[in-house]
Amino acid sequence: MRPVLLQAIHIKLMPSTRLLGLVGGVSIACCLILLSLLIPPFIKLAIIALIIASSTFFILRDALLLLPSSWKTIDVDNKGELTMTKNSEQQFQLTPASNSFVHAGCTILNFKRSGFNFAPGPVILLSSVASADELRRLRVWLHWFKHKESYQEDLSAADSQARESYE
Repeated sequence: MRPVLLQAIHIKLMPSTRLLGLVGGVSIACCLILLSLLIPPFIKLAIIALIIASSTFFILRDALLLLPSSWKTIDVDNKGELTMTKNSEQQFQLTPASNSFVHAGCTILNFKRSGFNFAPGPVILLSSVASADELRRLRVWLHWFKHKESYQEDLSAADSQARESYE
């Protein structure tokens, strides 16, 4: 089989202070908006506690990469197969979903469930990686190769699900 890539892509993820600031800022804004609403105080406190707990989890997992479930590395071999490694040293062969977002400033990798009970957590890539060239090559690979293939597969899966629901 002809190689998809001339050179494999290897990205070691680094903690992102920008993502930490974004998640923290949005959670603080949500709490402030919630405080200004006219609802009972115990409901406000319960919702604020949920916002703080969930934002703490996402900051630890996605921004600071401290949890065992945090992604550690992204590897794409010459054949175009994506392998992700978590901090717990678990490796996964994953397929990007068609709703992955690819842009120069921010790339969000979503994955198909294929064999998992739940879809693996997304990878949010800002410019906080060791090599900007590797990130650029990953964005090109996602845009031209996998993104289009998975989009076609997702469309056919959605069509078959729609047919089943009408029957």
